[in-house]
Amino acid sequence: MRKFIFISLLVALSVVLAACGSAAAPADTTSSKQVSIKLETNPTPAVKGDIELIFTITDASGTPIEGAKVDVNAEHPSMAGMGMSGQATEQGGGKYSIKANFSDPGDWKLTIYVRKGELDYKEEFDLAIQ
Repeated sequence: MRKFIFISLLVALSVVLAACGSAAAPADTTSSKQVSIKLETNPTPAVKGDIELIFTITDASGTPIEGAKVDVNAEHPSMAGMGMSGQATEQGGGKYSIKANFSDPGDWKLTIYVRKGELDYKEEFDLAIQ
């Protein structure tokens, strides 16, 4: 009988302690990006051949980021080894551009790296070349 009471008290104590424990904090489902990059192409839509990629880069409050180093990497995932990279040139007002030759139509993956002071940001874009 003593064993039954002891086990019952142990179980009750476990339940009480579990109920008093703090709940896990909910995961933050809102993602606040520190940088926003808008991609434009010239010509639009992007076609096979020479294309100018234009990036408008702003901080979280919408202020243009000027004086950054912006590196661009382009890969054609369906064609191993087909890719290119380079540094975009600042145009002013948070705009940066780079000219590239997309020799093959299809889906390309662009990776943009923005670096300035403590800022080190990377974002990927999918670009369809017609």
